[in-house]
Amino acid sequence: MIQKLKQMWKKAAESPQEERKHDVTLAVAALMVEIMRMDEKLQDAERSEIIKHLEKRFALSHAEIHVLIEQASQQVEDALDMHQFTSVVVKGFNTAERIDILAELWAVALADGHIDPYEEQLIRRVADLLGLHHSQFIQAKIAAGIT
Repeated sequence: MIQKLKQMWKKAAESPQEERKHDVTLAVAALMVEIMRMDEKLQDAERSEIIKHLEKRFALSHAEIHVLIEQASQQVEDALDMHQFTSVVVKGFNTAERIDILAELWAVALADGHIDPYEEQLIRRVADLLGLHHSQFIQAKIAAGIT
């Protein structure tokens, strides 16, 4: 068991930087997609908000973003929990960047004009999984224009 873990860690450490970047982009996109899906209403405004933030954060083309959103949607469908995504984000971003990502999740939730209680609950859970304190959770909410 320990030998298998060592092999997995070695393989992860040897993986190309571009592949790791892809993992981070997919993880962030998956979190955004899950927020969009949480209220069971797939709004164009929420999808547009996701596209805007992914384009800004990762400097991707529209075609790359659409493929990424499709991949993220599939990953979210197959996921058992959010930890597989948040753990990648924690490893790939510092605290300030994670607060920014949380603000982006708030913006996705608000894109349709209101925040569903299930969306807020998920954002709270994601904040905890990202290792953010309550004050940082509030900071992200304010940064997204929510008071």
